[in-house]
Amino acid sequence: MNIKSFVIYIAISLLAISAYAQNNSNNQGSAAKNMADVQNSKIVLGPRFTIDISKDGKERQFPFVYKFGKNIFISYSEHSDAVVASPVDAMMISRNNGKTWDKKITNEDFYLTSMFQKDHILYGVVYFTYPESPLKEKMVYWTSVDKGNTWQRREGTVNALEGHPFTTTKGIWGSMLFHRGMMVMKDGSIQGVMYGQLEGDKKYRVVWVKSIDNCKTWNIIATVASGIPDRGLKNPQGYCEPNFTRVRDGSILCIMRMGSYLPLFQSRSYDNGLTWTKPVPLPGLPDSVSESVDPNLLLMKSGVLALSYGRPGDKMAFSTDGCGYKWDVHLNTYEGVTTGYTGIVEVKRNKLLLIADQGADWSKGANEKAIWGRFIHVDLKPISPATDTNKKTN
Repeated sequence: MNIKSFVIYIAISLLAISAYAQNNSNNQGSAAKNMADVQNSKIVLGPRFTIDISKDGKERQFPFVYKFGKNIFISYSEHSDAVVASPVDAMMISRNNGKTWDKKITNEDFYLTSMFQKDHILYGVVYFTYPESPLKEKMVYWTSVDKGNTWQRREGTVNALEGHPFTTTKGIWGSMLFHRGMMVMKDGSIQGVMYGQLEGDKKYRVVWVKSIDNCKTWNIIATVASGIPDRGLKNPQGYCEPNFTRVRDGSILCIMRMGSYLPLFQSRSYDNGLTWTKPVPLPGLPDSVSESVDPNLLLMKSGVLALSYGRPGDKMAFSTDGCGYKWDVHLNTYEGVTTGYTGIVEVKRNKLLLIADQGADWSKGANEKAIWGRFIHVDLKPISPATDTNKKTN
C-alpha cells in the first residue's frame, strides 16, 4: 500500500468509527453525541438489544438493575404509573453477564428498587410502603437463598422520625418510598435512602435510613435534603428519587431528582450518612444537560464515577476524579420515547451494561413498549480527586 492509499484508508476508518459512535443504536433512537472533548478518552455505544417486549398490553417501564457475580437482575414495572395496591411487576435475570436473558419472574408486591447481598442471601426491597399509623409504615422485602431462582416475601416496619409523623395514615401507599440502593456497612447494618413527605413537608424530602435486623425494622437516621433550592425553578417537586454510592475518596455521594426537566442535585456525607452537605447542582454540567430524573451512580473499577439518568431521552455523565466534584464528560445514550429511567452495572473492567425502557404509559410515541439494554465501552482515564468546596452541612 503506497502513502496516498494509506492516508485514504486511515481517513475512511476514522469516519467509520465516528459513524459507529453516532449511529449505532439498532435503528431505534440516536447514540452518543455532545460528549465533552477529553484528551485520550473514548466511549463506544454498542447496539441496543431487547430484553422484554410487551405482548400482553402491560407496561414495560422504570427499570432498576443490580449485579452479583455474573448474575444480573432487572426489576421493572408492568403496571401503569399510578398508585396501585399490590401491583404485579416483573424481574428478568441473566446468568452470563447480560449476554442472554432467559428467566422472568412476576409477582405481587415485587417491584424491587433496591437489592443487596449479605451472608450469601439476596435481599430485594420493594419501592412502596403501606400506611399503618402516624408513627409506623409497613414495608415489603424479599429474600432468596438460591441466587434469585426463588424468592420469599417478608414484611418489615419503617418508624417515623421523632417529632415528624408520617403524613399518610389512609390510602394505598405510605408516606415514604424506597428508591435506589442499599449498602451493607462494616458493622453489618443495612443503610440507604428513602424519600417522601413527613408531617409539615410541602415538598419531598430525602432521608437516610438504617436497619440493624436485616430489613425487619428501619429507622430514619438523618435528613439528606428537604425543601427546595432558591433558584427560581419551575414547579419543583422537592428532593426525590435519590441514589448514592461510596466514591473514590471514601465519602458517600447522593444525587437526587428535583422534578421533570429540572436539573439534578447532589449532596455528600463524610461521616457515613450522619450529616450531609447542602445540595448543589452537578458541578461542571449546565442545567440543560443535567436534566432530570432517576439518577444511578456507579464507581467503576478504573476509579471513574459514572452516572446514568434521563428525561428527555437517556443520558450519561462521568466524573474522572471518581468523586463527583466535577462532571467532565457527558453524552446522550438514547433519544427515543422513554420514561428516562435507566440503570448501569459494570460487566468487566471498562465495560458497562446500560438498561433502559422504550415507551412510556403517558406517551403514544412508541410502537412497542420494552425493556432493552446495550453495552458501553468506557476508556476514560481517572485523575486525582479534587476537594469539596461545599463541605458545609445542612
